[in-house]
Amino acid sequence: MLKFVFLSLVVSTTLGSQQRYDNFQVWRIRCEDETDVKWVNTAASMYEDKIDSWAANHQTNYVDLMVSPWFIDTFRNLLTNRGLQFTVIIENVQELIDNERDTIRTRAVGADFDYTVYHTYDEIQDWVKTFSHDNSNIVESFLLTTSYEKRPINGLKISGDLSSTGKPAIYFQGGIHAREWISPATVMYFTNKFVEDYGRDSEVTRMLDEIDWYIVPSLNVDGYAYTWVYDRLWRKTRQRFKGNPCVGTDPNRNYGYKWGGEGASNNSCSLTYAGPHAFSEPEIKGSTDFLLEKAKTQPFKVFLDWHSYRQMMLAPWSWTDKELPPDAAAQDDFARETTQAFESVYGTKYVYGPGSKVLYVSSGASKDWGYVELGATYSYTVELRDTGTYGFLLPEHQIQPSGIETYEGVKAMGRFILNEINKLNN
Repeated sequence: MLKFVFLSLVVSTTLGSQQRYDNFQVWRIRCEDETDVKWVNTAASMYEDKIDSWAANHQTNYVDLMVSPWFIDTFRNLLTNRGLQFTVIIENVQELIDNERDTIRTRAVGADFDYTVYHTYDEIQDWVKTFSHDNSNIVESFLLTTSYEKRPINGLKISGDLSSTGKPAIYFQGGIHAREWISPATVMYFTNKFVEDYGRDSEVTRMLDEIDWYIVPSLNVDGYAYTWVYDRLWRKTRQRFKGNPCVGTDPNRNYGYKWGGEGASNNSCSLTYAGPHAFSEPEIKGSTDFLLEKAKTQPFKVFLDWHSYRQMMLAPWSWTDKELPPDAAAQDDFARETTQAFESVYGTKYVYGPGSKVLYVSSGASKDWGYVELGATYSYTVELRDTGTYGFLLPEHQIQPSGIETYEGVKAMGRFILNEINKLNN
């Protein structure tokens, strides 16, 4: 009992006194065509102090927005005048936050790391160190870079032969957007399963023997720590630049390839603020420097940025919807096999295709940089569960199924790359 009470006190302190979202609602707006989608997105930009963009799907022409309670009547009238209909998919955002916090506060202590619950920044970084120590035959930890607030960002290299050089490589990063908690949780879940299966599953063993896997569970660590203490729905980094009224940059608009174009904002208060210049965020500059250095001695085949929510696998391009990259057909093949594997477990359906066509145009995005600058043919954003019932506030009971189905997708990725290696060797 003392152990339980102590944890409750610690977690209560960690959670802090947060920004509240009482009576904030999430609306799914049904659009007739692309013109309506652009109109909704423009309205969201005009009223971004009252509306928060949560999701979109250009194939079905819907947009999800969180609407402030004091703007509900006004926005309803704007939509009515436009002839657009909407459905309230979350009645009160604060209720979901409260449910999540109550679950965390009453969590029992276990001797082992629990892969089915959400973890703080400190717990994630401790896990990296402990996990690498406990599996030192095939896992080693590395310092990717250090955040603006001087937090270490640690990752794992997983390989059947840690001393070898020149092998094809796959890179995964989670948590680039702070509020997407399911991302680090899912990455840690499938990483553990992957390592457990080495030596037990011949295919997995071959994947780790022939491919180096670099995995960073949480990239935007300052933002993530902030979501636990101050604002559960914080998205950006935590650096403020001189002259800017607002804190933070969208790290997924801060990459150097096609930085500052359509789908990125120059307003520091915007959720899609691109920063004052490309690579202004140490998290992005440090991680890309690390990868480019590694790429001097080994080819990166896959670059993958794990997000939520929408259940999508998005390929380049992000920066334009007017053209496709040279490897679009191969990227579709890779995404098709991966999403079929996702679906094979519980029937969870994923949409795939170029990000700008399926989701929206966004310049300075990670997957475009990974494809062009890192040279990873298979470069993607994966939007994990769900499709809107919980949005960014996915309950802990969905971590395990998310991890299980995603693990099948990760194995499909490894299988695809092994087949490519076979073709090159034959």
